[in-house]
Amino acid sequence: MSKSVGADESIDACVAAVRLACGDRGIAFDALDINDDKRLRVTLKGTFQDWDLSIECDSTAVAGLPHVRLHPTGRLHPHVGYRGTVCVNDHQGISLDPDRPADIVAYTLLAAFDLLEKWDVDKDAGTSEFFNELEGYWSGLPGATGSSGAIEVDRKDRFITFYVTAKDNKRKWYFTERDVAAPRNFDVKGAASQAALYIHLDAMVAPPVGPEKLTAKYVATIRDKMSAAQHELWGKLVRPSSNKNHPRRTVLLVSAPREAGGVSLIGIEFGTRNGDIDLEAAVMPLTMRRLTASYMRERGGASETMYSRHVVVVGCGAVGSVIADTLAATGVGQLTLVDHDDYSEDNVFRHILDPFWVDTSKVYALKYQLETHYPGIKVNAYSNTGQKWLRGADLNDVDAVIIALGLPTLEQSFCRALRKTKRQIPMLFTWLEPLDLGGHSVLVWTQGEGCLACLYRDEEGALSLQSRIAFLAPNQAVSKNLTGCGSVFVPYGAIQARRTGLMAAEHMLSALGGETGPSYRFWTGEGKAAAERQLRTTPWWTEARTALSGETHSRRAFGRPCKSCRSPK
Repeated sequence: MSKSVGADESIDACVAAVRLACGDRGIAFDALDINDDKRLRVTLKGTFQDWDLSIECDSTAVAGLPHVRLHPTGRLHPHVGYRGTVCVNDHQGISLDPDRPADIVAYTLLAAFDLLEKWDVDKDAGTSEFFNELEGYWSGLPGATGSSGAIEVDRKDRFITFYVTAKDNKRKWYFTERDVAAPRNFDVKGAASQAALYIHLDAMVAPPVGPEKLTAKYVATIRDKMSAAQHELWGKLVRPSSNKNHPRRTVLLVSAPREAGGVSLIGIEFGTRNGDIDLEAAVMPLTMRRLTASYMRERGGASETMYSRHVVVVGCGAVGSVIADTLAATGVGQLTLVDHDDYSEDNVFRHILDPFWVDTSKVYALKYQLETHYPGIKVNAYSNTGQKWLRGADLNDVDAVIIALGLPTLEQSFCRALRKTKRQIPMLFTWLEPLDLGGHSVLVWTQGEGCLACLYRDEEGALSLQSRIAFLAPNQAVSKNLTGCGSVFVPYGAIQARRTGLMAAEHMLSALGGETGPSYRFWTGEGKAAAERQLRTTPWWTEARTALSGETHSRRAFGRPCKSCRSPK
């Protein structure tokens, strides 16, 4: 809880704190003044210039760092917006004590001073840093309007298409590639398509310094920097209409490299007349939300290396759907989903699909949902059994196969069949134990020692129908039904399914990232629900509850190679 402090007392405390902090740092100041809006204004002496700053200090609660403003200097400064806002906080986990508001004000003011000084002592570095932050500055220009773009900012000069809509007296801008339909999330129904020009420059033209505004002269400066090829495109953009004296509005998008990497992009709507810029017409700065797959994948943390990977998921139930969704979110570029079932109301609380998809093929519903949610991903839907998929599958372009069926006999059959391929690819088998006992993820390869059959041996190595890593002791009835034999199911919940799916997806990503050899991962639950039903568990479940997945337990799972994986092919 913050202390209740009167406004005047709070401001006096801020003044005292700033004096003390400046004195401790040996920073001289020329003036301390309180504005009518209860902001403290101070001029701090820097190495090459004085900094005229004002800061909020009339606050009885601290929710974040107070707003700092640099009064106009006639120059552009890194991390200073058009209206003078100094970007002190990078929003990366700052922790504040609400009982020390005056100290926070002093800290923030000197942080702004240090930031300004840092970039002012090296003018060249300061200029580069400003242009690294150009898009943020551009968004603060008077009249700046946001837009949405589904175009690649790829430094390739070309014509693109834009749409303008107006709803509730508010204009919205949308950009797409030429001759490409607008994405379904672009609300451009009824809007006419128009041509815009995108060009890339080696260096960006400096924007206006406040309080100056953006004018058509800025567009003319860009035009004068264009190459001959860009001038040819420019001529087509501004050429007069059939009515030569009729003014038109058009758009220019310009990108330039950032020293920090990538490119900056700005947009300008301006007027033309008689085949040239209308210097008397108003201009509008446009900022762009980049809605391309490449940008959103990188910005969202999707792995670039995984984009070339193709993973097959056989079984798209509660666990398999979580695996598919997780792989898509982490950057896998292509998924093949195999399942012959339709989505049922029985699985609504355990599955990631919306109830809207009930009675629809699981794989086609997932294909729509994943391709809509994760731009750039390709999903192949195979609405049939895994056995039929495998008989006709071409594994030459497949990087991994995941089996999420929970059917031991069928899983072993898949393992044997996949091991006949000459390519070395990982195979992952994952399943849930009933109720709250836990989940398993077993990863083996199509070549080499370690296979699913290794699990089905007893401690002496003899063949067994019971997996050596099972948590539930054999020969116990665990299924349940609500309406009769037609609704028999194995009881487990959504948390158990998602935990298993996430574990399995991470396991496979480790293999795709370079981890080799067979491995076993698991999680264990509390077992209360199983105990209430008087179900017997294995010694391994008891041991596993205090153990961590790792190399030791992988050795336990596989032991010595079995006859299937040690025999020459």
